[in-house]
Amino acid sequence: MKTVSRIRPSRSLLILIGATLAILVAVLGLPALGLITSSNPAGQQTNPPITITNVSDNIYMIKGGSGANCYFLAGKKTNLLVDAKMSAESLKEMLAEIQKISAKPLSLVILTHSDGDHVNGLSGLPGGVRILAHKKTYEEMLPAVEQRPELKNFLPSETYEGGKNLDFEGTKLELRNFGPAHTSGDTVIFIPESKVAIAGDLVFIGRDPLIHKQKNGSFFGLIKTLESMLAYKPEIELFLSGHADSASRQEVSELVKSLKDKEARVMGMIQQKKTLEEIRTAFGLEPGSAPSRRPSLIDIIYQEISEQK
Repeated sequence: MKTVSRIRPSRSLLILIGATLAILVAVLGLPALGLITSSNPAGQQTNPPITITNVSDNIYMIKGGSGANCYFLAGKKTNLLVDAKMSAESLKEMLAEIQKISAKPLSLVILTHSDGDHVNGLSGLPGGVRILAHKKTYEEMLPAVEQRPELKNFLPSETYEGGKNLDFEGTKLELRNFGPAHTSGDTVIFIPESKVAIAGDLVFIGRDPLIHKQKNGSFFGLIKTLESMLAYKPEIELFLSGHADSASRQEVSELVKSLKDKEARVMGMIQQKKTLEEIRTAFGLEPGSAPSRRPSLIDIIYQEISEQK
């Protein structure tokens, strides 16, 4: 690996860079992680290698490369892919690794939502592959084409609203959108025979979930969606995430409880006439209200409770 001499940027420069990146994240819906690393001033990084793990039956988890976790289902004649990494290069690398496990053509890509780390790799797809997403995901992707014209020919070719059932070569899939949550167009892919749900960025374990308000995401909608996932029959035992290892029913139930606990605590402080900054401080968050700051979960809870008044 080529050695690059390190230049220590000034504190003011770091603040300016951070603010600029935050604006890009908020406006474009790009993932905050992976844009720049502190150990590489040039913004270049080596992506982790692609790894594929069988999680249940014909369902595989794909980690590494650039972008979020992806998943693929090995069919009898073709393969089905869920999400498409953050770059065409990573997608092509991923498809090559998939071929080592299931040497069949790719026929369908299902998108869980519109974030760049899940869709920017679409331009690396071979010809003739169908792309399926919720209607809102399609609409949220349209502005991105102006920034990434290479995606123009890789917008979803099929959309649905509410729900859609598929039979993928004998594997039954149920696609559901329960309303705004992480974004307005989140798709949960239920695979009832395997008791598995692929949930995109709806399930975060060990960290606060992200709500993209610029894509009409909703904290209260996220709780509704998670509860709907838990209420699905037959009961789901394994929830697959875009940015974490698989989660159990208990972990998702605990996530719902923790979100409701935060909501109740914020509500109580609002009733005590606490300001947003006082509430942020109570949760251990740094003060500040710069427009460039990505809203924290507490900011969003405060906003949505205030809007209900």
